[in-house]
Amino acid sequence: MNLRTLTTCAAVVLLAAAAAGADQAPACANGQSPRNVDRRADPSPYQLTGHTSFIGRTEPGSLVYLPRPGGEPQTLYRCGQHYHFPIETPQGCRGETPEASTKAASTKAAPPPPGSRIEIHTVYAANRAAPPGCDPETLGCCTDPPFLVRAFSATVSERGEGPIEPPAGRPLAEWSGSTTGPESAPGECKPPALWSLRLGCGFTVGTAQLEQFKHADPARPVQHGERLSRDLTLVRP
Repeated sequence: MNLRTLTTCAAVVLLAAAAAGADQAPACANGQSPRNVDRRADPSPYQLTGHTSFIGRTEPGSLVYLPRPGGEPQTLYRCGQHYHFPIETPQGCRGETPEASTKAASTKAAPPPPGSRIEIHTVYAANRAAPPGCDPETLGCCTDPPFLVRAFSATVSERGEGPIEPPAGRPLAEWSGSTTGPESAPGECKPPALWSLRLGCGFTVGTAQLEQFKHADPARPVQHGERLSRDLTLVRP
């Protein structure tokens, strides 16, 4: 057995252990994130399908949240952005290596090399604070719920400049879940957050675009079982 095979086997064992630990963790008052959103998984992780997103009009710094079922629209404001390496939310793209980590990065670090698969989270809230009193790479600038995360995964490229904007269009995976990131203790219940993840494996983000961030955030383990909400929706074109 060569080194590459041993490394692959070790990764499988670690993922299986993380999944088992999440299965044994207690249920939480709200659904937890991240979760598997692979459309080709059997059985399918989706409970619902439709053509209506809970995100209405979007602007560079805000969006209209449309609560289900038929609640009053609410304007939410962009209050933070960060990225995870490795990815948190598997959707079946090549190069995904979801892993668990309990350590939060705290120092300036170089972006992952070209070819790496990362996950970008852009966060919105009912009210926001402004830097330098808060860190926009955390949730510290997001002051009032509801919190909504627009997410997508991308391959790091040598090309690409300017701010990172969540890609428009569909399909989307949408669900009620929680914030993510490293856990303070195994099985932690994190606070509520809504998720709208743009599905697709062809997005790219340039190395220069990632240099605006201090570091990549580590990944929370994929959640399972009773820790998940029952409203994962595939929003079709």
